Parts: sequence; C-alpha cells; structure tokens
Amino acid sequence: MTLQELTGQESGIVVYFGSEPAAAIVCNWSMMNGLPRLGPFGVALLGLGEDIPPVAPETCENVKGYLEGVHIIFANGEHMPIRAQLYNLPELAAAILAPEGWA
Repeated sequence: MTLQELTGQESGIVVYFGSEPAAAIVCNWSMMNGLPRLGPFGVALLGLGEDIPPVAPETCENVKGYLEGVHIIFANGEHMPIRAQLYNLPELAAAILAPEGWA
C-alpha cells in the first residue's frame, strides 16, 4: 500500500521518530513508493519502497501542537493546517498526518 492509497490524499506530513528531536517531511507523495526520505543532496525526496500497512486514522485536532518540538527537514512553504487525520505506523517508527483541505 502507498501513502496515497492509505490516506486518499496526494500530500501531507510524515513524522519520523527514532531521532531526537523527531523529524518531519512535508510533501506530495503521489508518485512515491514507501515513505519519503530526503535524498543524498538534500533537495529531492525518494521512496525506499516500504509497504505501508493499512491502519485506521485518528483525528488530530491540533497539528501545530502535535508537531511541537519536531524538526521539519523538508517543506515547500505550505501553511500549517489545524486538523488532520493521523495514521500511526509504529512498525516503521513514523506517523502520517493527512491535513484537512489538502489534495
């Protein structure tokens, strides 16, 4: 399963746990297999082909609060949303935020 299949959206926020602080990538994942990662030169994203498990979302009422203390390592100037669907992926040490109103 891809992130687009999981969320029904082409874009959102991927939060990676396992480092301190946690890191996040804000991106369009429509053409990506697996979780998006920052490429070796730090200007492009690539997927490593992980299979995304199907999980039920929870509603995140405060995206800004959820991301407090998270280091955003890649973004294209998107406005921070208020609410999102949150998909926890503990086996991948990640969480996906699919913001309301994003494609």
